[in-house]
Amino acid sequence: QRIPDHKIDNPWESCMTLGGAWGYVPNESFKSAPKVIASLIEIVAKGGSLLLGVGPGADGSLQQPIIDRLTEIGKWMDANGEAIYNTRSTAIFQDGNVFFTRSKDSKKMYALMPVGDGAATPSIIEWSGNIPVKGSTVTLLETRQRLKWSLVNGKVKVVLPSKLKTAAVAIAFTTS
Repeated sequence: QRIPDHKIDNPWESCMTLGGAWGYVPNESFKSAPKVIASLIEIVAKGGSLLLGVGPGADGSLQQPIIDRLTEIGKWMDANGEAIYNTRSTAIFQDGNVFFTRSKDSKKMYALMPVGDGAATPSIIEWSGNIPVKGSTVTLLETRQRLKWSLVNGKVKVVLPSKLKTAAVAIAFTTS
């Protein structure tokens, strides 16, 4: 039910529940989809995988809040899963609230920034390290939109579309 503080180079898994228990609990309080997505991003960036446990009722059905959260997580994954599925950890896996993964063939790098419950998506995402190569296309995975970016004093700055509403920003770029 936790995420390690650091990157682990051996295969590992975080076993977490959507609620507070592994089985059915009446009137359970569940984690929000943005919170689960933020945990997923951090776990994958640190080289792990997430096992998310949900407790069905005695009749085998899932409560509507569980269905709602899994649907929201699934929609985010449909749009941004490229930055999660079949990716690898990177030497610099985190800079502040931005996490990084890379494609299996190392041709693409991904920067992922959880936004948080009810928080407004920022207009700019910034990080140090994992710098896109000059002329690299930086793409917002959710919309496949090309984004403007710059390198200022060793810090990457990417301008995000206005009115973007997402649980987590996921962008792709090349570093070599």
